[in-house]
Amino acid sequence: GLLEPLGFSQVVRVVEGLARRGWPYEIFSLEKAPDLERTDRVGALRSRLNAAGINWKFATYAGDGTAASAARNEAALVSAAARTPHVVGIHARAYHSAVAAFARWLSDRTPYLFDARSYWFDERLEDGRWFTTPIRLAVARGIEHQLFAQAAGVVTLTELQAEDVRTGRFGPSRHKAVQCITTCADFDDFLRHPADSCTAVPAGIRQTLRGKRVLGIIGSVNRSYLVDETLTLVATALRRDAKAHLLILSGQLDEYARRLATFGVDASRFTLARADHEAMPQWLSLIDWGMLLLNPGSPAKRASMPTKLAEFLACGVRPIQFGCNTEVSDWVARTGSGLVLPDVSVGTLEAAARDISTAETTAEVLSVAREVARPHFSLEAGLDKYERVLLATFGDLRTAGSRRRDGAVAPRRA
Repeated sequence: GLLEPLGFSQVVRVVEGLARRGWPYEIFSLEKAPDLERTDRVGALRSRLNAAGINWKFATYAGDGTAASAARNEAALVSAAARTPHVVGIHARAYHSAVAAFARWLSDRTPYLFDARSYWFDERLEDGRWFTTPIRLAVARGIEHQLFAQAAGVVTLTELQAEDVRTGRFGPSRHKAVQCITTCADFDDFLRHPADSCTAVPAGIRQTLRGKRVLGIIGSVNRSYLVDETLTLVATALRRDAKAHLLILSGQLDEYARRLATFGVDASRFTLARADHEAMPQWLSLIDWGMLLLNPGSPAKRASMPTKLAEFLACGVRPIQFGCNTEVSDWVARTGSGLVLPDVSVGTLEAAARDISTAETTAEVLSVAREVARPHFSLEAGLDKYERVLLATFGDLRTAGSRRRDGAVAPRRA
């Protein structure tokens, strides 16, 4: 949903940027019922999208996890793709949208860009869900192959997944555009603000964090993260360093409080809060070290890149990383501000806690990391890449009056 932090960050900001470059977009999304109850936020987002010339339609997301709700969600996407008139092409974000785009392609050959974002079938397989018999798995693999094979272009989050597509994991790809466009952060927005200017953060929390070495945990308790290992690391760091303080930004504050109690962390040593995505640059500006301990590599993880890595690097947060895939580790190492852990053994976590308490953070180190990350992780770089793949996939659909970088007026193609 666009009203969720991830959807706002990785869909709204991207499509808004493309629309301002002349690409004519209409968005159909599935939104969670609690998000739709916040009518002020719905209205604000609609106004923002309207200002960029983007028409937004949505249906309510059925989120009880049953097969019936999944079918309702897919039916809503298929219906939207089939009934929307005057569609020149479909930009399908993730597998469910790609199924709807594929259905439209079957009916009238409308081309679609498969913005894959993951290996969704592999994720379900690793969870032991959905594809639990050889027949179900074979059907799923057949569908997956067709989603990639019939797409006019493919976007991936990692070069690992892009290489899988290019080398024929899903059949011949020589006639389609394949582009890695990883998670994007708006570097004009995500930057390190002086603490006193972070007025989106309550004054009491700013005062608590003043002069502290702030360790940050951002996000939910889920299967992607090594939560116990992360809490072991921060608990060790808090014991070693009287200046250290833990800040957790999440929608699961009670769950984190319960877990911290089991690790013996005193309530005076941590702060729990919720943060809207729009305020996240200010919250991140108050964090020195960001926890990024992820489940280790697997077939599904080849396609994963955590959104918060881009935001950490843009805001001068030093990531402490383990797992996910080698591409994530390579970027943390390449930018040079954070730590890449070889494992999550007790000895390694203790060494990391020691490094946290002794390492000096300099403005030069953070600035270098930000500039190294910018060409790969910035929204501006992502928009440049999206334009290239959109041109290769659909031709030049930019509206009359929008201007290319060379100054020529871009034509509109129907």
